[in-house]
Amino acid sequence: MIVGGAAGAQGTAAAPKYGDDKSVVIPYTAKADFQHLDRPLHVRAQINGGPVGEFTVDTGSVGVIVAADEVPGIDPKAPEGSITYSSSGVSLKGVWTKATVAFPDAHGGVATAVVPVLAVTSETCTGEGVNAAHCHALAHPHPHMMGVGFGRGQGSGHPEKNVFLNLKEMQAGEMRRGYVIAPEGITLGLTGQVVGTGFVWQKLVERPVSPDTAAFGATLKDWNTAVGSFKVGAAQAGPGIVLMDTGLTNMMLAEPGGLKGDVPDGTPVTVELLGGQVEYTFNVGDANNAQTPRRVSWVVPTHGVYVNTGLRALAKYEYLFDSDGGWLGLRPLKP
Repeated sequence: MIVGGAAGAQGTAAAPKYGDDKSVVIPYTAKADFQHLDRPLHVRAQINGGPVGEFTVDTGSVGVIVAADEVPGIDPKAPEGSITYSSSGVSLKGVWTKATVAFPDAHGGVATAVVPVLAVTSETCTGEGVNAAHCHALAHPHPHMMGVGFGRGQGSGHPEKNVFLNLKEMQAGEMRRGYVIAPEGITLGLTGQVVGTGFVWQKLVERPVSPDTAAFGATLKDWNTAVGSFKVGAAQAGPGIVLMDTGLTNMMLAEPGGLKGDVPDGTPVTVELLGGQVEYTFNVGDANNAQTPRRVSWVVPTHGVYVNTGLRALAKYEYLFDSDGGWLGLRPLKP
């Protein structure tokens, strides 16, 4: 997870319309039980024809992050780069080299994209973050992260590095940039048949793209993190920003009151999504509720009211991001 993005005037509007463009489905490496999400979602990918690896799908960051020794043909002129995950304090350094990313398990067509990937050569720990105890600096790190979020920070987390938004067909205008995360797999490319009915929609606020993004693709867009709010016990917070982050199984909350530590077991928490159109509630520590995070912690309110739901919010909803149109959609899962 990388904190970023500003809350803005977002809201509802008529549902977007989709045509008959192309789409492909990327299956998970193992069948995902959305009622028992004990680990992040993983897909297989190959970088520049190198070894096929298993990557964590992370909507809380942007960029394919992989060990340099797994990336054949690194550009000797590739610029230095880094990424730091604020939840764990893991800081990875290397170079952003343009590479071909292929999904060998894709159904419905070939799925490849040419994007900058971070070829990592070193790892350090900042010592900060609610999951910092899990960070262990390695001399030869082998990360496998696939950041596919939006509105992530002010650094290098720009949409030209999002492999889910830059398939060759998307760059050619033959596939609508966007994806759906569902129990059956991840669909890349939005069509009328893929989207169907039943989604609740939030129109996102467009944010300026970086010069690197504009140079990479004239039609690429970026969007602010979605607006929402939360309630802990009887105390209402918000409005603020809500990040549905598939990269971790715990939850993080922030509000200007400066609360610290973990929220005690038994405390009711309600998360209000899509500007309050939908919500879900759990009691901290309730293992019988599939949406209960592994842990709920207060973090420093660097961006005002903020909630990172963690992965388990998807125990109730399919998740849709439309990058071309600027929409976030949630559809209740069928029982």
